[in-house]
Amino acid sequence: MISHAIPLFLFLSSGLSFTPCPLLGPAYPPFSLDLKDEIIASSLQNLTQDFDELTKTFSGPNGDVSPNTTFSIVLFSTDKGDAQDDPFFWQYHYTSPALKESSGSSENVTENSIYRIDGLTEVFTIWSLLITQGDRILSEPVTEYLPELASASEDNGIGSVQWDDVTVGQLASHMSGIARDYCGHDLSSQKNFKLAGFPDIPAFELPCCGNSSQCTTSEFLQSLATRPPVAPAGVTPSYSNMGYQLLGYILEKKTGLDFSEIVQNNIFDPLGMNATTIFAPESSSIDVIPVDVQASGWSQRTKGSEASTSMFSSVRDLALAGKAIMNSTLLSSSQTRRWLKPFSHTSNPANSIGAPWTVYSSGNYPTTPLVDVYTLLSNEGVGEGLYSSYIGLVPDYGVGYAILSADTISPADLNVHADYTATVLEGAIKSSLVQAAGNFGGKYAASNSTSNSSTITVLYDALPGLYIGDFYSNGADMRNSLGELIGVTNSTNLSIRLYPTQLIEDDGASGSKQAFRAVLQDMDAPEDFDTPTCVSWMSLDVFQYGGRGLDEFIFSLDTTGKVVSVDIPALKLTLQKK
Repeated sequence: MISHAIPLFLFLSSGLSFTPCPLLGPAYPPFSLDLKDEIIASSLQNLTQDFDELTKTFSGPNGDVSPNTTFSIVLFSTDKGDAQDDPFFWQYHYTSPALKESSGSSENVTENSIYRIDGLTEVFTIWSLLITQGDRILSEPVTEYLPELASASEDNGIGSVQWDDVTVGQLASHMSGIARDYCGHDLSSQKNFKLAGFPDIPAFELPCCGNSSQCTTSEFLQSLATRPPVAPAGVTPSYSNMGYQLLGYILEKKTGLDFSEIVQNNIFDPLGMNATTIFAPESSSIDVIPVDVQASGWSQRTKGSEASTSMFSSVRDLALAGKAIMNSTLLSSSQTRRWLKPFSHTSNPANSIGAPWTVYSSGNYPTTPLVDVYTLLSNEGVGEGLYSSYIGLVPDYGVGYAILSADTISPADLNVHADYTATVLEGAIKSSLVQAAGNFGGKYAASNSTSNSSTITVLYDALPGLYIGDFYSNGADMRNSLGELIGVTNSTNLSIRLYPTQLIEDDGASGSKQAFRAVLQDMDAPEDFDTPTCVSWMSLDVFQYGGRGLDEFIFSLDTTGKVVSVDIPALKLTLQKK
């Protein structure tokens, strides 16, 4: 269920030797996703052609795929523009001929087709926890809510989980170090299992209750108490379905409701996710069932798995969910920002772990902006059967994807399909640069006669952010003044690059304001080699005048979104765009 890296190669370098040090976050301000925009339209056309070719040859530059894989994929956006009010702005569906030979399945998949989504259930579990309990609960010990586990801890560093050390947040981020599954992967529970070198196990030593699909909460907790840890809590990510099973129990205990009621009341109903259910829905013509209900895993129903691998959904519903997460529809914006942040590194430098996200950090430092893609892939856990599911969110640019698939032989590796979407994400970022350049770029000057020697020119290139060219305040060259502050004697070597802070103020009938911060760098400084020293976050707000940072720039936009002026509070300047 762990996603691979998604190659997201963005822009070509401008050829400059200068190494910018951008801030974390979007390199450009919010943009409008216009499907008629040449960059976006071309990206979508190419994407459709790529999938047309992939479903004819089942081979491509990103790898091979199986002709037996039926799939549905959508792209969605929270940006202003054509896609703002629709669930998605692009879709593609492929129905394998093999599916048409399956028993009880739809013979033509659409955005409303229902697939098993298994591990993507975790997104809705942690989301429900945040909605109903807030995020303070994440730092609380698990034993506060499941005291039965406290007595299971022994003074044993290897054979017993130290449950008082495990927090709710560590369950959500797979940092708890507890065992992966209850018994679904335990070979000793399989009938007639025989392999050389494995000893016989008496029935009373089997880790599962008699029928694992009907184990009670008490039986589950008793069994879990006997399982040794994989690692101490907080040491390394270690995937655990049981961690999410425990989160489900905590949710039920805190709310007094069944898990199905919790997600229905707090997510499915408010968002209109009418195709999403806990366990298999009633039989219908839109069900996607490869082979039959048993072989596919469609009918798999394990008690206690509601919060980890139980859900069924459509790409349309997942698009609604993805948009709602990025829009903070059901959480406060501050909660969403805290949720969509990594909890830990992984051993892969490109991947971090979230709750439950695998966070892929793409981009080609230093010439392209770093972009975090919050992903979750489900295709190899207990219960998946022949299904795979994948969701990815790019909060910095308000775009995302959802992919659902069913195969008649084995679960599909959807990384090939996801890799193709990179071209559209690349197009969205390019479009944001073009829009930023046209809207924010240009010359600004004071409108009154006493300050007409105050001007600033905002420019752009192929590097992250915008940059400042000429900069005068009351006739004084501010490039010289700022250069002296950081030890740059030749002002032509001073880089002043502007990055959006995501601080936005709605002025109602008069428009809005967007705050930027400038990063000052010496373009003649030695280049980084094996030990990069990009620490621009340490220099923010370091120089102030009259209580305002010299790096603070606030742009005013009218009600149409057009930039009309820039304020430089430290210099008490308001400059109008010319």
